[in-house]
Amino acid sequence: MVVIVLKNGGVYDGDPRTPKVMNGPHKDDLTPIFFVPKAGYHALIEAFGGKDYLVGTPDEHKFDLSESFSAQKSAVINIIVDPYASSESGMLQHKN
Repeated sequence: MVVIVLKNGGVYDGDPRTPKVMNGPHKDDLTPIFFVPKAGYHALIEAFGGKDYLVGTPDEHKFDLSESFSAQKSAVINIIVDPYASSESGMLQHKN
């Protein structure tokens, strides 16, 4: 079993805070849709004897995915995604 976590620091559109908010007095106040920033979700599998991977590039992902399937044991691949790279893929309101 291989679990892949796509982590962009939050759900939907990553970190929607403006630079002013991110540097202001409430910079540590996270919204309910945030994941825990910098959480090591991949490390949880170690408790069950599996292998963990922290991935930041497509080349790393290709290698880690191949290695995790070859190992034939449980693995978690935590892929760090730039929170400003894109927006939530379910934004289809204009099609309703």
